[in-house]
Amino acid sequence: MSLSLVVGVDGSESSLQAVDWAVDEAARHGLPLRLVHASRWDRYEGSLPYFDTGRPPSAEILAERIAASAAERAALRDPDVRACGEAVAEDTVTALLAASREAFAVVTGARGAGELAGSLLGSVSLAVAARALCPVVVVRGGERNRAGAFGRVVLAIGDPAEGSAAARFAFAEARTRHAEVRASACPVAVVPDRL
Repeated sequence: MSLSLVVGVDGSESSLQAVDWAVDEAARHGLPLRLVHASRWDRYEGSLPYFDTGRPPSAEILAERIAASAAERAALRDPDVRACGEAVAEDTVTALLAASREAFAVVTGARGAGELAGSLLGSVSLAVAARALCPVVVVRGGERNRAGAFGRVVLAIGDPAEGSAAARFAFAEARTRHAEVRASACPVAVVPDRL
């Protein structure tokens, strides 16, 4: 089974920055991208009468456009990276956690389309980072930070049972980026940072 780099997309600026970061990461590691837009359109439109007109409901069309637009953006950034967009009728956290079972890593933006602008991380990012079965990267910060210009990867020191996997991921990322690793005792994910 070939692992992919999974990216949660919702059309927000934050998720588009996550797509750009993930394209570069996929190119570094020779991975395909799986761009997932999750929306519970069926919850709203599934309860209304739907007379088959040959077209899916409008919220489903919007979800498919968001996923396709993210795939198009990825192709424009690096045509050599294989990317596919996918719209799923699920809760976003549930969809990304399910995708984490077969992912190299899950990538999200710091805040989605529905998040408060002043919050540090969105609820989806926090929930996925806390419960995913693979590494999670929350893309945030300015362009220089997202490009890895500061030459550091931060490793959170936490649960010893899970720490070795996080340390392996952090050191592999640092090697790939020619960066140093900094350990932190605070509960954060492994992220390239500007510390």
